[in-house]
Amino acid sequence: MDIDALHHHVREAGFIFRARPLSQLPGKPPKISEGAGELIAAQIEQVLRSTDSLRDLAGKQAFVVTRDTATLQPAHAFIFFTQVLSLGQELLVREVAHAETSVETMRQVEQAIREEDERPLRERVASAELIVEGEVVASRILERPFPPPSEHYPDWGIARIAVGAVLKGRKPRGEVEVLFAASLDRVWFKSPKLHRGTRGIFLLFRVDEGERPPPEMGRNGWQALDALDLQPVERREEIERLIEGGRGER
Repeated sequence: MDIDALHHHVREAGFIFRARPLSQLPGKPPKISEGAGELIAAQIEQVLRSTDSLRDLAGKQAFVVTRDTATLQPAHAFIFFTQVLSLGQELLVREVAHAETSVETMRQVEQAIREEDERPLRERVASAELIVEGEVVASRILERPFPPPSEHYPDWGIARIAVGAVLKGRKPRGEVEVLFAASLDRVWFKSPKLHRGTRGIFLLFRVDEGERPPPEMGRNGWQALDALDLQPVERREEIERLIEGGRGER
């Protein structure tokens, strides 16, 4: 299977599973819009990629909207790359692509899923200028201006991190001051909250003037604002592997 096309299918599909098409539609099939394609039913054997709500669907049936029924022979096992249309009484999905199952195809698909699931962290690791393992030893929330400059003001805080190990970048002198967003607003809800005692691996970036940082934070300071910028120490080996992989790609 073409690897570039496979990665494209994985990125486009939210629900990937191995299943066998049924020879006929069971029960009362859901209605689909005219011109959407044809409808088949398939018995799910293994869920390969999904949201939490879809993980336990092995053994269940799915209705699949497809434009390629000619190649979907009943009782043959296929890997379906799909997007979920409905989670009602029946599971209705739209096919992005499919591939007949083989040992090699399964290996390629599982590898592509791993790589695509890993891609956001891999890209974040590659772009971070400094990555350290350490612990927040002090933290303070800065006074909020009134009125706040924007609806989604981040409620800036500054954390001081004692560095135990440097995984990427130049070793800093002493502790590192890091700007973070303490706000629980939907824009900042997943942003790391660097309170005293927080321990982990910190992916750090130079302060972005576009975020309108507070004057208390120098321009050469660091920030950790993305949800991926704080990782548990248990992921150190994985992050070191991503760092090494990034060096190998250059």
